[in-house]
Amino acid sequence: MSINIDKLAKDMTKIVGREHVFTDRATIGVYAQDPMPYDMEEHNIPYAVVRPSSGKEISRILKYANEHLVPVHIHGAGTSLVGLARPKTNCILLDMRRMSKVEVFPERGYFEVEPGARVWEVRKILSQYNAILPTFPGSEQMATIGGIISVNTTAHVVDASLGKPGDYVLGLEVILPTGEPIETGTASMRKPAGIELTKLFVGSEGLLGVLTKIRMRLVPLPFIKNIVAYYKDVDDILDTVMAMYRERIPPPLFFEFLDERAAKVGFEAVGFEDPQAPVAMISVYSWTKAGVDEKAKSFLEFLKVGNPIKARIVEDKEEWQNIWTSRAEFGNSLYRLGLTFGSEISPRIDKLKDAYHEIESLLSDLDNYKGTEFYSFGHIGAPTIHASAFIPTKDIPSEVKRALVLEVREKSESLNVKYEGCGGEWGITAQRVESFLKKKYGEVYYELLVKLKKAVDPNNILDRGNLEGWL
Repeated sequence: MSINIDKLAKDMTKIVGREHVFTDRATIGVYAQDPMPYDMEEHNIPYAVVRPSSGKEISRILKYANEHLVPVHIHGAGTSLVGLARPKTNCILLDMRRMSKVEVFPERGYFEVEPGARVWEVRKILSQYNAILPTFPGSEQMATIGGIISVNTTAHVVDASLGKPGDYVLGLEVILPTGEPIETGTASMRKPAGIELTKLFVGSEGLLGVLTKIRMRLVPLPFIKNIVAYYKDVDDILDTVMAMYRERIPPPLFFEFLDERAAKVGFEAVGFEDPQAPVAMISVYSWTKAGVDEKAKSFLEFLKVGNPIKARIVEDKEEWQNIWTSRAEFGNSLYRLGLTFGSEISPRIDKLKDAYHEIESLLSDLDNYKGTEFYSFGHIGAPTIHASAFIPTKDIPSEVKRALVLEVREKSESLNVKYEGCGGEWGITAQRVESFLKKKYGEVYYELLVKLKKAVDPNNILDRGNLEGWL
């Protein structure tokens, strides 16, 4: 399809203003990339980047896009590690950063937020009202609340403990792909029973509409206690997680881990000595100070089931911050040193150890590159295994990088199918149509998704490619 870029820019300027429309190669090229390891391609590059300030402007843009059959891609902060942020076709790209208003209504028990607000900014505002934002992405200083709700990710949080962000969403304002605005949900503390559209848009990865306002319940800020534990072997941590669910121990807020190699990199990055052991980082919570003290002691006692070398409550806030930060610094160090090809496996809990060792074997012997290094870390208490194949160089051809992404994705998704799990954190529908959706749920399931998309987006305008199975 031939697009007159100058005319498109002029038409968008009439809607959002000249200073909010970009067609220069330097700017649009930035939006054609993301943390995926391979290079951008010509079909990823937007025709124009547009920064709307309201639902009315988005409505006009989408009506224009339908009239002229121009695809539209929604962009939050671009922090997705797995390709969700990258356009799958030439398009008008909606950068939502101008829509960042946050309003708190303590007398009503909820807050309302526009999609471009940064997670960290929302968290700071809510803390003034003794409230917590129920999601903890590692990229929260940049990640947007719109992206969080569109993926429905808790990130670090153990889902069985706090639930998903969508569990706290009371209602939405949405612009449908054809440009019509709708509202869903309620301003009551009680969600509607029966068929209701809010949960359809939560987690839909932008396929069914553009979120313009999110109403979420205010959740009281809990008291938190932190625990660090060192183990002889990763298996001891896996056994502990499996026992936690089997014995119905109340799951903590966070249950993270670093394998021995990852712990070495992460601890040294924050100035700590190499622990020479796998490390578990756990946070328990309660709504009272006495309650959290009791929970921490009880969970510390439970941890004996895994025979840790050492386990203790960390009282010093600075020490805990360094321990916690070691997890992020491990990832940052690997990204600087070479290329990382990661997986997300959330198996049935009684198969956690089987899944872990199988992905370890698969990623240590890849077809498209010999000599990868295996690292594992992440939200093991969720349970989620983040297993990574690391290559200590960035100097490999882009086509090999693409082949490695595909191979790691197919192998990890095969385990999600085999062990009756899923991806519970990343928004990766575009990568997993063939490797997961169709294999796990079948063609009828997938075709139902396609029909649902077509019902609200007959011209396939919004986030084109995310449901077609692009990689």
